[in-house]
Order: sequence, then C-alpha cells, then structure tokens
Amino acid sequence: MNDEELLAYHAGALDAAACARVEARLAGDPEARARLADWAAQDAALAQAFGDPASEPVPERLRAVIAEARNSPAPPPAWTFGLSRIAAAVALLALGAAGGWLAHGPTTPQPGTSLAQAATTAYRTYVTEVVHPVEVPASDAAHLTSWVSKRLGHPIHAPDFATLGFRLMGGRVLPGEPGTAAQFMYENNLGQRITLYVTQRAQGEDNTAFRFFDEGRESGFWWVDGPFGYALVGDISRDALRKIATAAYEQLI
Repeated sequence: MNDEELLAYHAGALDAAACARVEARLAGDPEARARLADWAAQDAALAQAFGDPASEPVPERLRAVIAEARNSPAPPPAWTFGLSRIAAAVALLALGAAGGWLAHGPTTPQPGTSLAQAATTAYRTYVTEVVHPVEVPASDAAHLTSWVSKRLGHPIHAPDFATLGFRLMGGRVLPGEPGTAAQFMYENNLGQRITLYVTQRAQGEDNTAFRFFDEGRESGFWWVDGPFGYALVGDISRDALRKIATAAYEQLI
C-alpha cells in the first residue's frame, strides 16, 4: 500500500468504498498499520500542544498555495490533509520537532489522557515489586483469565508476547475509571518489564487507532476497541512498544 493512499485514508478523504478497500488490505499489512499509528501519535501530539488546529486561521503566506492546490485538476496527495493539517505541519516545522513528538505544555486534556495516566501510575506502582509484582501468576493462567474476565464483565485474556521477547508474569485487578481495570505484566530476559492495562470502556467513547503517549521515562500506546480501553506501558524503545501493542491488538480483536 502506498503512502498517498494511506495518507488519504488517515485524513478521512476517501469515500466509503475506497475506505473499505484500504481497511481490507490493512488487515494483512502490519507495516501500514504501524505507519498509521505513528501518524495518529503525531496528531495527538499536535492536539496536546496546540489544541484544535482547525480553529486556527491559515497563515496568509499559505493561502495562495492552498488556493492553487484546490484549483488544480490533479492535486498532489499531500493536500488531502486539508487546511488543518497544513497549519499543523507548519507549526511542527517552526518548532523543529524531530519525529513529530512535541514537548508537553499546559493544554486541555485530550481523550485517552486519563487512561494513559492510570496505566502509567499502575505501572510505576507494581513494576518495581520484587515479591508481589502480580496477584495471580502466569502459572495459574486459567484462573487469571476467568477472574479478570468476570471482574471486567467481558471475556479477556493476556496476549502472548513470547516471540517479541516478553513472557507473561501474571496479572491483577485494579480500581479503574469508569469501573474496574486489570493489569497484565510481562518481563524479558534483561529484567525489563512492560504492562498491559485494560479498563472498561467509558460510555460514549469511540474506537481509536493507536495513540502514543510519553510520561517521562515511561511511554506507551493506548487505544479503545470493543468493550475495553487498553494502554501498553514500558521503559523500552517506542518501536519495541509499537510492535508489542500491534501484537496485543491483533490477539485481542
């Protein structure tokens, strides 16, 4: 799948039929899904830094360029981003933000902020535990699955990340927002730990693609799908987290 088509899909510029064709191909293209996750993370960063770019006036120096692109019989694919994305791109260039991620500033909380913060707090609380990092160990996987599913009100199981170097340690049930949450913990041979935080979906919350978040040393990806909101947290590279989040998504759909 080429970037032009993927950009149009990400920008919501495709009709229903074209969108369905792209989604069908995305199911078998993890690299394309990873690019979408990165673009979604950039959008979240821009929203956090600037609020809603669509409400901002387009700089005067861009108006002629935009008008020319709109009148072109075959506009270049980049223009499918629309005015708000052009303004956002200019803001990124002005700040020299490498990789599309901006420093946090005082902003209105964005959707998913509470999920990311709750997951990070739970991670920091239990990841350093030596004696009781989990409440139910992986050796009792059947009990862990039934217990967590019952408490969350929907079937749920711990994804398997063994091929990515992380083995399941176990899990626990936690208070969450709006109701109950669960945390699955994993560890690799270097002793690095990651957690997958799962909470009941808030009423009215829409499905989302991956969103990247950065909470200091810890970072991760959050998304909402089906009855749950998910957040993967760890002190490992963004690329490694993205691969694990993709694996989690594919196993939990």
